[in-house]
Amino acid sequence: MTSRRLSDAIVTAHSIACEENKKEIAHLLIESLEFELTGIGGDQEDRRNKTVTIEAAFDLHEKTFGPLSPIDATANP
Repeated sequence: MTSRRLSDAIVTAHSIACEENKKEIAHLLIESLEFELTGIGGDQEDRRNKTVTIEAAFDLHEKTFGPLSPIDATANP
């Protein structure tokens, strides 16, 4: 079954951006993933059982482009 979560689509797109060494796009996607994840929950409990793919996206980003920092979102590649 195909996932219908926006966060999963962002993780997939981010992986492709990293593979293609598209740093600026990868930064925007990882920032979008952070934004999407902050919207999860609220008054409801997150039903996601595994966060392995999300954690892997952040690990891949740091492995490919170095540590994340607050400046990343506004930095020029």
